[in-house]
Amino acid sequence: MNDSISDIRFLERNEINTALWDQCILQSPNGLIYARAFYLDAMAIHWSALVWRDYAAVMPLPWNRKFGFTYLYQPAFTAQLGLFFKDSTEKTLVEIFISQAKTHFRFCEIHLNFANEVSGGRPRANYVLDLGKSYAAIRTGYKKRLLENLEEAGTHQLHYLPYTDFPAAIQLFKKQYGARMPQVREGDYRRFEKLCLELQLQDLIFARQVRDASGELLNLSIFFRDDRRIYNIMSVSLPAGRKKRAHFYLLDQLISEFATNHLLLDLEGSEIPGIAEFYRKFGTYNQPYPFLRYNHLPFPFRLLK
Repeated sequence: MNDSISDIRFLERNEINTALWDQCILQSPNGLIYARAFYLDAMAIHWSALVWRDYAAVMPLPWNRKFGFTYLYQPAFTAQLGLFFKDSTEKTLVEIFISQAKTHFRFCEIHLNFANEVSGGRPRANYVLDLGKSYAAIRTGYKKRLLENLEEAGTHQLHYLPYTDFPAAIQLFKKQYGARMPQVREGDYRRFEKLCLELQLQDLIFARQVRDASGELLNLSIFFRDDRRIYNIMSVSLPAGRKKRAHFYLLDQLISEFATNHLLLDLEGSEIPGIAEFYRKFGTYNQPYPFLRYNHLPFPFRLLK
């Protein structure tokens, strides 16, 4: 263990070799788009990292500063981070990495990833669906209530279409849900829009919409994509769309579009029971990840969080 600890380096962002970093994420069996350097550059206010040996395992550390203390936090629209490793045997390093993070940051509220097991972590639900089967085979896993909702949606002459105006989609999301999500601030939306533009350049983003026969917009979703997953990043259900079951229809059509691709549809889960139940209706399975919190701030600052 001591050898492992001595091989871990704490690096500031300007010390990180971006090519080696991304190579580790892309080769990692638990690699996720959130941990790519360009994603962190866009969404994190600041980030540093712990790096093991020659980027054989890495852990991004998004941080901010308050009252003179630096602390770890989870950037908006960034579901999972934590330890990423090229060799699956290296997942045992996660506790060592966390102990090293504690020497640099006294306060932490972050999400690790689905392959990280850590004592004291609280599991967060995340629902995923294997798209590697035919649409007919996937549909056999749909719950009865979902099939009923899709039958109802089919009575409304809905149309499933591409959508390309990502800034407009973000503004619509903010208008519909911003008041319910005060933790997502104006700067987060600006960073997210910048990220979407970067993803467009790399062809790692797409959006789909549902309109009715009159052309009224009912539902809109932004998805990120890499070689392993389609990520359900941002969805907007408008009141008329909820009445016409447009979001059921959109996800069903998305599944039909991408069925037989060897990808996971990552719905990003939810701690809200109604949303979690909505995702379960599609025959998904839960691939949870840990939420990690610790507070080693001195008194009285520890009382502020």
